[in-house]
Amino acid sequence: MLKKTVTLLLAGSIVFGGMTQSGTIQANADGNGLVMDKEKLILKQIDEQSVQKETQTFKLPVLTEEENFEKDEEPESKITHMLREELELNKDKETTFDVEVLVHFDYTDEEFEQKYKELFGNSLELTKRKISSYLIENINYEQLVKLEMLKEVLVIASINNYIVPDKAAEGGEEIGINLNSSTDMIGVKKARKDFKVTGDLDGNENVYSTKDVVIAIVDTGIDANHVDLDGGKVIAWYDAVNGKTKPYDDRGHGTHVASIAAGTGEGDPGVQEGVAPGAALVGVKTLPGAGQTGDPRDTLKGLEWILANLDRYSIDVVNMSIGTTASYESRKEVINTINKIKARGVPVFVAAGNEGNDEPYYDTLSTYAKYTSTSVGNIKDPYEGGWGLAETSSRGTDENVSYNKGPYVVLPGHNVRAAAANTGKEYVTLSGTSMATPMVSGVFALMYDAAYSRGVSSSINFTVTDMGEEGFDKNYGNGRVLAYESIKDAAQESSGSFDTHRTYIRVPNGSVQKGNVDLYAVRVNSSAADLNATLLVLNEKAENLDLVIWAPGSNPYQGDPSSYWIRRNDGPPQEFFSLSNPPRGTYYIGVYGVEDSANYSLEITGHELTVN
Repeated sequence: MLKKTVTLLLAGSIVFGGMTQSGTIQANADGNGLVMDKEKLILKQIDEQSVQKETQTFKLPVLTEEENFEKDEEPESKITHMLREELELNKDKETTFDVEVLVHFDYTDEEFEQKYKELFGNSLELTKRKISSYLIENINYEQLVKLEMLKEVLVIASINNYIVPDKAAEGGEEIGINLNSSTDMIGVKKARKDFKVTGDLDGNENVYSTKDVVIAIVDTGIDANHVDLDGGKVIAWYDAVNGKTKPYDDRGHGTHVASIAAGTGEGDPGVQEGVAPGAALVGVKTLPGAGQTGDPRDTLKGLEWILANLDRYSIDVVNMSIGTTASYESRKEVINTINKIKARGVPVFVAAGNEGNDEPYYDTLSTYAKYTSTSVGNIKDPYEGGWGLAETSSRGTDENVSYNKGPYVVLPGHNVRAAAANTGKEYVTLSGTSMATPMVSGVFALMYDAAYSRGVSSSINFTVTDMGEEGFDKNYGNGRVLAYESIKDAAQESSGSFDTHRTYIRVPNGSVQKGNVDLYAVRVNSSAADLNATLLVLNEKAENLDLVIWAPGSNPYQGDPSSYWIRRNDGPPQEFFSLSNPPRGTYYIGVYGVEDSANYSLEITGHELTVN
């Protein structure tokens, strides 16, 4: 973004886009410094109400009566929306269609083939694509009507219905902190201790059954032999991809997700416990192994199976760390099934997506996140450079659209260490909204435990705190879930408190003019925790803003090249820095309108911060 970069000399280390360098930070200094017209340096006052030691909160319903999206007015049909539109335009006997048929999960492929032959004989060739999926060419309207009446048929779709694949909503592998740090920072560990909740409802944490809180994981599968997920924790299993009858994971993503939500941490006791270690799991494999393309027909089958088995396995919450960029029309059946599950009183938490690092940066939510009501974005916790949005987390938009303008809520999903499939007891670190989503599912499981075990009959609400802009926004949605307060509220307990030992300062609606620097003076009174700042550019036209930081004792008006640092990011509309062991004193944190005027939000986190 900024052509001129400089040197900052400080004790400790600074994080550059995920890479940490200790000591002197050299970044192509030109030796002249950033000497600016004093009139261009605008000292701003931070509202005292924006300095949060104890976060300001509000209640957020998990399940609501109304939906924001169109509802199907047509009667229930096995024919997909796109194919129905084709049929309406071509009802004459001369027109034929090429379609795919998904076999209902209650019937075998052989049973479907027998019924199909009884209905059509040899007049229509049936070609098997894969397990429970068939191709039929040159079928006419009247034949389609007959085919739809077979109870063995789950879905009939146009062959053009599912061109864009589904995929796991994960980022790249990185070296990161353990799961214990994330659950500690969001208040889960203390809530489990204070309110005696784990997801276990039958009084025996070593035995798993439908009597416990049950989390369904829709993903690549679950390795039920990993020590964090063994012992019968996976109480039910459905494989929409290969039809195998025992749990497995040939990709690893689902195992990682499952252990975040409910892993016991046996492989690293006291460090790697998931959010709700006493909960039981239902594994639903809808994505194939590594290197293979996810088929949305499998996603649909898996969700239909969950819908049909909600009562049988007493499923209380569904986690779906799966995303797609496909059109609404091509995913309408999947979206409708998600909403049907929710209508039964079971929330489905969906990953918001990881397209925030790619152009156009905004309006990049996954299709499932756009058209369902409980999607989850990814933030960094204070150990990882937050509180602040992870660069890859998909964003919504301020434009006038007919779908969600942002995620539902956010929680940490950056650099989360959790179970590695097919290793027995090892762990791997991954980042993405895939990792943030089971954090939310696990918190809901603990809330359910808290309410159920105490006989609380009222609805369950998340307690959240606002982030970024004021109110609901395209980056953070309704805000960050406060796990401790949410569980406390679900239990209807009056005592108990949680402190992150961090001060969170927010400038929600800043605006800088081209060429100016908005300055914010923040005093660091303790070096015990990192000093982190996140700048989000709120306009959606690739405006160029940078962060400029002056160290304690420096003068912003003199531009000494040894005392300030310019953070530049060539891609996403955000900047961040993270300084470990920050020297005490007053820092000037500037928002620089390098090439544009733009609106922004600024978030600063540290230990014992005050505003000057």
